[in-house]
Amino acid sequence: MIIVLYGADQLAIDRELQQLRDKADGGTGMLATNFTVFDGRDAKPAEIAGAVLSPPFLSPARLVVVDHLLSRFESAPGEGRRGGRSLEPLAPLLTAIERGLPPTTILVFKDARLAAGNALLAALKKLPGVTLAEKAELKGDRLIRYIRDEAAVRGLRFRPGPPRQAHPASGEWDRATAEDPIALIGVLTGGETLAIANELDKLALYTLGRDATIDDVYEVCSGEREFAVFALTDAVLDGQLLQALSVLDALVAKGESEQALLGLLINAYRRLVPIVDLVEQGVSAEEIGKAMNMPWPGLRDAAIRRAKLLGHDGLLAAFETLVEADRLPKLGEVDDDLALELAVAKLAEAAAAARRAAGIRVTPPRQRAAPRR
Repeated sequence: MIIVLYGADQLAIDRELQQLRDKADGGTGMLATNFTVFDGRDAKPAEIAGAVLSPPFLSPARLVVVDHLLSRFESAPGEGRRGGRSLEPLAPLLTAIERGLPPTTILVFKDARLAAGNALLAALKKLPGVTLAEKAELKGDRLIRYIRDEAAVRGLRFRPGPPRQAHPASGEWDRATAEDPIALIGVLTGGETLAIANELDKLALYTLGRDATIDDVYEVCSGEREFAVFALTDAVLDGQLLQALSVLDALVAKGESEQALLGLLINAYRRLVPIVDLVEQGVSAEEIGKAMNMPWPGLRDAAIRRAKLLGHDGLLAAFETLVEADRLPKLGEVDDDLALELAVAKLAEAAAAARRAAGIRVTPPRQRAAPRR
């Protein structure tokens, strides 16, 4: 059995993987000796092939999970579908799969969302016995139903209505989101299912059986942190260097790790990639909002404005800066905090230069999301 588990719904992936663990164990309690996980970013294909060809020991099946291998064969920004790396190094593993694995082996390739042109994914589709299980991102009504269903499992109910007290950045969302606790949870978590589960668990404990309100969501569900993160990414993308460095300093002082903040910046630029393509195709703002699941006009228009200023060249330069910020600490050349600070400064200055070139004045931002120390 060969399964490719990938997509943005990480909770669904984890749940399916748990079912495969139970199947491999078969109630024997011997899973520990029959469960192997490889980090596909540096694992040797021959080692993976050796594991999948080995028989299980005192259990019905051997489970082999290979993480992050498919993402190695994603095209870099600007390369298009032909930019993927050669599959030649994977020849030992692909040959073993093509010849047929033992019926007692369960091989799982696990990864996050993948582009349609992923070279390894395309190759696996052609091999016999391979099952693709994409756990796609939840959007729109599907996301709302998912949050409601997950809340019901926890005995959690919601009561819509406007907030009774002021909250940071509550004016950023449209009226429906600002009065619907479920919609606000979707915004604060970015639709990430693991984050949704975590926030619903906290909210269920906090409300203890009573209906959860919009105020409860603001109070419990990482709202302040999310708004601070929005302040950081907004300042960087809008060329507000001093604001970006100020929010960065505050977030680090509150315990945020440099690697986590670097990941948030990467995601902010990654979300602009399809918008740049849509803008260049002449797609209207309303259609872009629907395609990107961004129904809030203010946020949608800001994303479109940034995409227009960056373009493909600007995005490619930004990703080069972010890769460098990730690489330098691993080489021991600079500390994590300095690498991140340099990246933020470089990205913000590039955004400011793009705004100046377009004749847009760089003005100080409205204070709305600075976290309390």
